[in-house]
Amino acid sequence: MSPAPRSIRNRLLRAVLGVVALGWLGTVALTALFLDREMSEGFDEELELVAETTLVALETGTDAVVPRLVGVSPDHDERLLRIIRPGAPEPAVPWVSPTTDGFFEQAGWRVLRRSGDHEVVEVAHNQAWRRSEMAEAAVSLLILVGPVVALLIWGIRRALRRALAPLDDLAETIAGRGPDDLSPLPEAGLARELRPLAHGLNGYLARIDDLRAIERRFVANAAHELRTPIAAIRGRLDLLGGPGAAAALPMLDDLTRRVERLLQLSRSEAGLGLGRGPSDLMQVARLLVEEARRPGAEVRFDDGDLEHLSLPVDADALAILIRNLLENALEHGSGPVRMVICPAEAGTGAALMIENPTAQAAFVEAPFAKGPGSRGLGLGLSIVAALAAAMGASVEKSIRSGQARVVVRF
Repeated sequence: MSPAPRSIRNRLLRAVLGVVALGWLGTVALTALFLDREMSEGFDEELELVAETTLVALETGTDAVVPRLVGVSPDHDERLLRIIRPGAPEPAVPWVSPTTDGFFEQAGWRVLRRSGDHEVVEVAHNQAWRRSEMAEAAVSLLILVGPVVALLIWGIRRALRRALAPLDDLAETIAGRGPDDLSPLPEAGLARELRPLAHGLNGYLARIDDLRAIERRFVANAAHELRTPIAAIRGRLDLLGGPGAAAALPMLDDLTRRVERLLQLSRSEAGLGLGRGPSDLMQVARLLVEEARRPGAEVRFDDGDLEHLSLPVDADALAILIRNLLENALEHGSGPVRMVICPAEAGTGAALMIENPTAQAAFVEAPFAKGPGSRGLGLGLSIVAALAAAMGASVEKSIRSGQARVVVRF
């Protein structure tokens, strides 16, 4: 099982989102470091403010009784204030005080020591509390940034969709083309990145068109060049007479039909000789039905009580199409052939239906492919398909309950 094709849009989206995510994570990391530094400075300034304020209050106060260990935050041991007086016992704290003033860290505390005229003040923050405060600030930042990131992702997806829209339009244009449409793709108005792709495709289509033209010219020239010597040989055999000449004439007629089929196929694929009409479907059909009626071949014609039915198609191309359908039905059928003309109705155009009994289970449509026991060249349905496409008509084929039916809608 072949792996699913990778999407350029998804790959580009993942790459852009990956770069954005890395940039966002780097920004968050730098912001967290900056926030940690700024909050640490703010906490240290708070320690200095509490220490200085306490010293001023002690030096200017009149109360003899001063609390020696105070929790700055009531009912919590996250921030402590210790006052040391000479000759008095020192309140117990988790850290060991140095002899000099300034900041120091011990036992999970950050402490500021300040000495006054008579007292020493120590203000401390629990470092675990500091980290929790820092984490809360970081989470708040992430919550605020989250909607911005979501909006950024939505904007990137929308921008990618709009940027790749010309590529989707080009793909739809190519997919909507018919199998025989080898006209160049329009390069005007395409994005600069798509023009090399369209230019390369146009070159590829031009090479295919040239090869097909060479093939058609070869078939047409070969068929055309064979018609004259075949006609001369047949004329000579008619003059000679005799049993040998009479036996060779059917084979020569079969060869003539093959050459005619090749010439019809090449001209129909090339679109040569296809005018826009008008032509009378009834007149062409009647002539071909009379031509197809021969000993052993029964052709029934239902004209729908119509005298004339004009179509905007070339009369010669229409005759070739109907003749090939009739000959195909007579060749592969096992009973009478019935041809019906259906006039145009509301919403539908005129239609030609040919049906006949058959022992085959399906139509053989590939060029030069033939069914069992066929004496033809295997080009009838290929010629019909090419002519119908050139006329803008549709061909519907079906075999049900031993009855083959072909409907051409103009």
